[in-house]
Amino acid sequence: MPYVRLVRRGACLSGTTFVIVFALFCCLLSSAHAQSTFGNIVGTVTDPQGAALPNATITLTNKGTSARRTGNTNSSGEYVFNILDAGEYQLTVELSGFSKAEFASIPLLARETKRIDAHLALGTAIETVEVTSGTGSVITTDTSSLATTKTGQELVDLPVAIFAHANGSTSPISTLTTNPGVQTDDSGNLVIAGATPALLSVTIDGISSVDVENSGPVNELFPSFNSISEIRVSETNNNAEYSGVADITTTSRGGTNSYHGGIFENHENTVLNAGNTSTGSKPKIIMNNFGGFLGGPLSVPHLYSGHDKTFFFLSYEALRLPRETPLVISVPTLAMRSGNVANYLAKQGVTQIYNYDGTTLDPTNVPVSPTAASLLSTLYPLPNSGSADNDQFNYAVNFPAPISSNQGDLRLDQNITSKQTAFARLTYKNRQVLSAPNPTCAGFCTNSGSPLTGGFSEPETDVGLTFAHTYLLTSALINEFRGGFNMTKVDTALNANTAQLLNETGITGVNNPDPVAAVPNVIINGFMVSGGANPSKQRSKVMQLLDNVTFNKSGHTMKFGFDFRRLTDHDDNVFGSQRSGQFNFNGSTDVGIAIGDPYTQFLLGYPDYTVLADVTNPNMDGLGYSYAWFAQDDWKITPKLTLNFGFRYELHPPLKEIHYDTAAFDPNYVNGATHGAVVVPNAQALTYTDTLFAQSIAPTPILTAAQDNLPEKLRYTAFNDIGPRIGFAWRPFAKTVIRGGWGRFIESPLGFSLVSGWSVHASFVPYYYNDYDNNGVPLLSFPSPFPTDRATAGAASFYYAFPIHYKDPSVQQWNLTYERDLGFSTGLRLSYTGSHGSNLETMEDLNQVPANSVGYYDTGTPGTPGYIHGVYDSRPYTDWQVLQSVYNSAESNYNSFSAVVEKQPSKGLQFQSSYVYTRDLSNEGGAAPTSLVGAGGNFLTDRFHPGLDYGNVIYDRRHRFLTTGLYDLPLGHNKTFVANGGRFMEGLVSGWQVGGVFIWQSGPFLTPYEQSDDPAGTNMVNVVGFTRPDRVAHTSFYAHGSQGRYPLFLNAAAFTLPGSNIGRFGNSTVGSVVGPGTVALSSSVIKGVNLSETLKLQFGISAANLFNHRNYAPPNMQVDTSSYGESSELQSAEGTGPRNVQITARLSF
Repeated sequence: MPYVRLVRRGACLSGTTFVIVFALFCCLLSSAHAQSTFGNIVGTVTDPQGAALPNATITLTNKGTSARRTGNTNSSGEYVFNILDAGEYQLTVELSGFSKAEFASIPLLARETKRIDAHLALGTAIETVEVTSGTGSVITTDTSSLATTKTGQELVDLPVAIFAHANGSTSPISTLTTNPGVQTDDSGNLVIAGATPALLSVTIDGISSVDVENSGPVNELFPSFNSISEIRVSETNNNAEYSGVADITTTSRGGTNSYHGGIFENHENTVLNAGNTSTGSKPKIIMNNFGGFLGGPLSVPHLYSGHDKTFFFLSYEALRLPRETPLVISVPTLAMRSGNVANYLAKQGVTQIYNYDGTTLDPTNVPVSPTAASLLSTLYPLPNSGSADNDQFNYAVNFPAPISSNQGDLRLDQNITSKQTAFARLTYKNRQVLSAPNPTCAGFCTNSGSPLTGGFSEPETDVGLTFAHTYLLTSALINEFRGGFNMTKVDTALNANTAQLLNETGITGVNNPDPVAAVPNVIINGFMVSGGANPSKQRSKVMQLLDNVTFNKSGHTMKFGFDFRRLTDHDDNVFGSQRSGQFNFNGSTDVGIAIGDPYTQFLLGYPDYTVLADVTNPNMDGLGYSYAWFAQDDWKITPKLTLNFGFRYELHPPLKEIHYDTAAFDPNYVNGATHGAVVVPNAQALTYTDTLFAQSIAPTPILTAAQDNLPEKLRYTAFNDIGPRIGFAWRPFAKTVIRGGWGRFIESPLGFSLVSGWSVHASFVPYYYNDYDNNGVPLLSFPSPFPTDRATAGAASFYYAFPIHYKDPSVQQWNLTYERDLGFSTGLRLSYTGSHGSNLETMEDLNQVPANSVGYYDTGTPGTPGYIHGVYDSRPYTDWQVLQSVYNSAESNYNSFSAVVEKQPSKGLQFQSSYVYTRDLSNEGGAAPTSLVGAGGNFLTDRFHPGLDYGNVIYDRRHRFLTTGLYDLPLGHNKTFVANGGRFMEGLVSGWQVGGVFIWQSGPFLTPYEQSDDPAGTNMVNVVGFTRPDRVAHTSFYAHGSQGRYPLFLNAAAFTLPGSNIGRFGNSTVGSVVGPGTVALSSSVIKGVNLSETLKLQFGISAANLFNHRNYAPPNMQVDTSSYGESSELQSAEGTGPRNVQITARLSF
């Protein structure tokens, strides 16, 4: 493609310049996620017979800022403008002997390549033909990527922000599910075309907004709705400039030569909203979301005029939400609290219970240990829902969880010269959040715990800063530099005192209590958890510098770039969830088996196992750097065929803990009979070693990296992270495009690799399993269920090891798309997308033994009939209990078909309708996934057979139909209806806009699990916390009706407990059950009144889930509870829960 000449001086790119540019590119260092937000305009100029017209003069003007560029068509009549700000443009085409063509309004989106073809009529230069149609194709004609864009105005007008506001957020991230390829779980985690959060690249004005520790987007870092120009979701075939399998690009709004501004108020309250069936009452909500914005030229009267030069855009948004959150949990009944478990046991199918010594117990009068009674009164609320003997979902409350936030956004733009432009943006947000406890999370949750200990204070501060400079070096060479800084800070605190809680509950033996609030965590099979929270302070900071060079030469648009990032991550209070003890009752040990029921065990005070963490150095400060380079060539072979070639190389050295408080496990170390070693960075790290830890793992050595011949960062850097990309766009006919491509993408673990080994050797996290002493008495019992010798050999666990020779996960993605311009500003898109992920992360226990029928622990008493010696002593590393490790053992396969019909705004109507069919399979989610997998993956069932957990990915909906639309009703002056109704009628009927979002989708794929048996004899039920049951042949998974106050979706008879020590795992598969689907229509009605030529008042009402369709959340999937298959809650994502109504008022000019 010949270069485009600028208004100022222009020159073509010489060979010398190319060599210099290429050399600079090769020498510069960089990091991942280099991203531009600019767009391009291309086109062809022809005469009335369709012949190409060379040397036509093209003038392109940004209507907002008056920035102007000119160029000429080449011998094929083609032209191209690169590196354009998103906005509205005017384009004129002039050539002697022909009339001048003028395209008065061309909207250009970020990262969009828009084709504007001009057909000149014979005439004179003074004749101007204004083109009011054809201002850009409704289909994508010149790039191979698949993307959808929502403008900031669409996000404001569509009824998509209602539920976000009701949940205390002013972030637009939840609105991204209005794009065809985007799905979400109930926690708000996004998956785009099969790419999970860790595989996404997320940027704001080209700067990464990904959290260092979790490798996912920082949800609250987005600009406010009114400060957003647009959000673009690129689902497939991103070019080499972009690192993510899928990409989310947010572009902020800038000022123009005209002053524009406004104020707004959005309001919700309890009266307008529908009630929540799970609690039987309406949660309290009084939401006020208000603010204002102003943009225009930045001028100082009599001193400086910013017209055509300096522009600003400023916004402020606040939210006040004194809300309540519904909690529905299972607690022991009043009878059970006093020792009467007869009704409870009957529902469990248990006919007899025993004391630990084998003597029978009266189920109506089980002895209650004083500690169990204290734990019940301190941490377990009394039931308040259902019948007196109902022990499932029998406590329901609307828990106070108020939120307030304040956010400011400022953007400054400067036309420095005719060749240089720059802008800077600052975002600051502060949130004050009180979160309800999560009493159903038995894993790692920062806010896990009991309603009786109160909510969790979670203040959050987010800061984003961006600077960008664009320099038109020559008419064919453009340089783009960006720098930025993003920071998020979240503190989680519980208003409780550790020592007081231990005193009230009667737990003793905790000699090193956490100075941060730590609640004793009792986990009884089938009931709420009492603790397990991990209050902490987290800090994530990213500093980023990137530079891109673009030039055009002989049909090629080539782009080279680099990207550098400095990453820091702070976290504290490691293992805080176990500092006051964890007490598990699941019937997995000889003591539990003898008693016959987990809850009875609890009353008697004999846990199956306990955990008590001891921590020497609880804080972590990580530092790292990341680099990437790319080269991209868009080669227009003919006017109808464009090929895209790209190559990306990334380098992700491991992060380091600046105080060296981290460790790794070397499984290959051998010294005589000793296998395995703990490795720390250096001698300084050795000083943090916890004494109990060292004693427990002896003779396993603790070595420095130098002693083990390892790098100080304890992991080798991967040097093979390459990402080639190819694509094509072919226009066989004027209104038809066929596009496709293939690419390889890299996932970096960022801070997760550091968190994995954080403070392992500076802590002691032992697992103590119950058994009988020589006198036949349980070793562990309340009030101090820990051994006298805390440093018990083989009790220590490594949580968790990151592999020394880690491979960065990669995904190969491919797609083929057919697009057709249907006329009437409407386009059709049919797409197939596929991908394969390899070296994906999973969690494994290196100490897991193979499946066996002997059993993990001893059965019976040595020297007595029936005694069986378990395989416990055959574990690979006998000095350890659990060696939780990250491994590259997972894969994924994704295939989808999508059909999208989109009408661009014309005659007041715009809409997008889509149907997406997906098939997403993986084992990354582990044994029984409950949400979309994050960095590090989940625990596998069997490390020897990773494919055992391969199945449907949770929250992948096989079928999804989605429609969004806005329509300005054709009523009033110059409209189709009531065009001459008089002043009163005009004021009544004009200015109405309706909007809607309709979603229908099949349910998520779910996995049944149980916590009673250890069928394979590998101790998985204790290490992971659950295992999968057996499937009953020829029995339907599904049920209808109810067995209590909540609807019943699944049939308990479809699964059965396999029993313990049968030599295999349960035969039910991951993702074998489909949960409840979703149907919801959200709608808005807005009335606009023009108070003057420039001042406009709008007021209206919006409703999420207008008809209040009951969309039930996934049911209880634990088959060894009486409430299996029941759904006690409604869905919460995508505005599909109980109807929310929002009243809106806006005043703008």
